[in-house]
Amino acid sequence: MQEPWLLPVLMFGGFLIFFGVILRMAAITSRKAVDNVRHLAEQMRLTMKENRPVLGFCRSPEATGTIRGKAVRLYNYTTGSGKSKTTWAAVAVAPAAHGNLTFKLSHQGFGTKVMELFGAKEIKVGDMAFDRDWFIQTNAPDFFGAALLPEMQRKIQLNKGTWKLADGMVVYSERGSFADERRCARFVSVVDAACDLADIAEVYAQHAQGR
Repeated sequence: MQEPWLLPVLMFGGFLIFFGVILRMAAITSRKAVDNVRHLAEQMRLTMKENRPVLGFCRSPEATGTIRGKAVRLYNYTTGSGKSKTTWAAVAVAPAAHGNLTFKLSHQGFGTKVMELFGAKEIKVGDMAFDRDWFIQTNAPDFFGAALLPEMQRKIQLNKGTWKLADGMVVYSERGSFADERRCARFVSVVDAACDLADIAEVYAQHAQGR
């Protein structure tokens, strides 16, 4: 006959094992993200922020430096908490000047439809595929629409996150962690495109200053 206390003990033990496996996987993922960003930083000659494991876990990785004369920051961050917690991979590039230019490029979807319902206005660049895929907002529609040349559009099309210039920083962000090696490899081109967008901001600043 089974002892009445045995089932609760087994269930508790199973829970501890399951919880331990989850923690172990999370620790491995956090260290992998740091290793991947370190490798990415070496490729782009950025400086990796010190990130020593604590109880097997690493903080979100971060690397900073200068590319094409612009301050660049690579980082992971999280939003929400609990089951709604989301990890994001991002790069921020600081243009030397921006002339108060703002823009945001969001992938077309339910969110952009809601934005339109609340009065958000988008611009078109004239390329059918690009205009179909991206919802573009800016405070300088004529300039920014003309500045998004086909080469720039192709770079943006390779990535499905959000591009924006706000508070003087060009930022690209997408859902996911740098623990994904394919994402890290792709972020080399993301940084290049973000620097191109920072160049556009600098040209706009010169244009605004000369008016």
